[in-house]
Amino acid sequence: MKYEDNYQSFWLTRIQGLLCLLVLLTWGFGDALTALYMIEQKGIMAEGNALVRYIISYQGASSFLLLKISFTLMILYVPFIIKPKNAYWLINGYLISFIAGGSMAMLLNMQAALDIPLSILPQHVIMIYISSVLILTNIGELMDKLTHPNVRSYFDCVLNDAIHLLIYLDLVDLKGGARHA
Repeated sequence: MKYEDNYQSFWLTRIQGLLCLLVLLTWGFGDALTALYMIEQKGIMAEGNALVRYIISYQGASSFLLLKISFTLMILYVPFIIKPKNAYWLINGYLISFIAGGSMAMLLNMQAALDIPLSILPQHVIMIYISSVLILTNIGELMDKLTHPNVRSYFDCVLNDAIHLLIYLDLVDLKGGARHA
């Protein structure tokens, strides 16, 4: 919905919103929780990432989970902050890469926890993930150049919705306060 101030609701960019939610669920919560489950089943040395082993050993599982979710949220908002104008498909490619990487990490963690032979080596997952970031963001950039999407980013639209909601609530409060005086 467009208004006279060129405001666009975040519902116009619901694909990016869904992708952000999926990144949070797969790369954030999913990878972290399945890693913790694998460590519970196999011990701390089953974790291949030395930094994760250090954090869990010295700070605990809750600190690791908090750090992983915080890092995921930072990664989610980087493209919205530094993006070039009209980078809708570029950002979508970036987000899809994180969904794929998080899904593969969850799969490997669960296979290791359940003593199922790994379907793919962790080193290959890292290479697939890095390749997908490069390939999908380049495809997205090309699509943006060809289509010239005029859609504001999901992050910008959510902030605009929050601002408009607060202005509306402030106006309602001012009108309601005048009647009670």
